[in-house]
Amino acid sequence: MPAPRTVLLTGAAGGLGTLMRGLLPSYGYDLRLFDVRPVEPLESETGQGASAPRVITADLADRDALRAAVHGVDAVLHLAGISVESTFDAVLRANIEGTHHLYEAAREEGVRRI
Repeated sequence: MPAPRTVLLTGAAGGLGTLMRGLLPSYGYDLRLFDVRPVEPLESETGQGASAPRVITADLADRDALRAAVHGVDAVLHLAGISVESTFDAVLRANIEGTHHLYEAAREEGVRRI
């Protein structure tokens, strides 16, 4: 199987997501960005000749948005979720249920790599 070319990056507005947005295109990956928060464009994404990646601003609980986000991608790099102390309910919703929704959307759309 050839290396994935179009990658959905969840958690694209976070610290690690922002770092990966700057690195992956130099390896030939086309990115699609997903986050519950607005994703501020990087300088490299707005530079002359660069095409800005498609951005989806939605929650992992939004199954329709997830389905649209994973449609046509080759792989998903899942970095979304709560990475700091929070309530159990918040972590359950974002990290466990949200990941489940993402995996289901990827399965339904035939995405082979997460």
